[in-house]
Amino acid sequence: LVDSHDRVIAVLGGVPHGSKGMEWQAVEADATAAAMLCRDLSTFTEAQKHGRRGDFASRTVGYGYGNGRRKPQNYKVSGTANQNAMQELLQNDAIRRISGFQNALFNTFCHKNYVEYRDTNEEIQRKQPELRANFRNTAFAATTFNLGPRSFSPPHMDPDNRASSWCADTNMGPFDPDKGGHLVLWDLGLIIRFPPGSTILFPSALITHSTIPIQAHESRYAIIQYSSGGLFRWRDNGFQPDKSFLE
Repeated sequence: LVDSHDRVIAVLGGVPHGSKGMEWQAVEADATAAAMLCRDLSTFTEAQKHGRRGDFASRTVGYGYGNGRRKPQNYKVSGTANQNAMQELLQNDAIRRISGFQNALFNTFCHKNYVEYRDTNEEIQRKQPELRANFRNTAFAATTFNLGPRSFSPPHMDPDNRASSWCADTNMGPFDPDKGGHLVLWDLGLIIRFPPGSTILFPSALITHSTIPIQAHESRYAIIQYSSGGLFRWRDNGFQPDKSFLE
């Protein structure tokens, strides 16, 4: 998607070139099974099951800065069972392939931002080695897993994300993409068919977006990678707290 000056503002990435058909369907199916297992092995608070983004279980891992934190910190996963379930999900080969595709799209269509994300992460992690990257070769600092079983969202924005760049969103089934699961970009007046296994990158902090509900008997999961805008302010401020940002 391009603006009036032909600048790319979002990417309907689909699936990896050369991996259409049964190969990528198998990746999506394996990732879905891993997400379902993670959900079954985990427990969630009511806030984690009924948030502003919808009535479904979710878990965020990686690290961020903002919302009162005095420095970048890892997102907390409470409980040994929950931690083990999340680590198993992060190590799943299909999940890692999806992360790799998200990063490849980001690098291809928004290379300067990709490099800034990657270099910022490397700088922050050198300063704070306790911060955990979710994947070895990712430019993003955080990952949210929407663990369903019926993940769809009302209109919202994600103000914590970097406003001048994108989040990467890959959804998983099984659901009929002709009858639900569409991504709605309200400010652009677009309703986008969003099949299981496909990826879209867009500025979630700037565009009001939502997901059309799926059918009652279906399931939908998602993996979303992004970076908090506060991380870049932390870097630009010499890795010191920005008091105005904390107020």
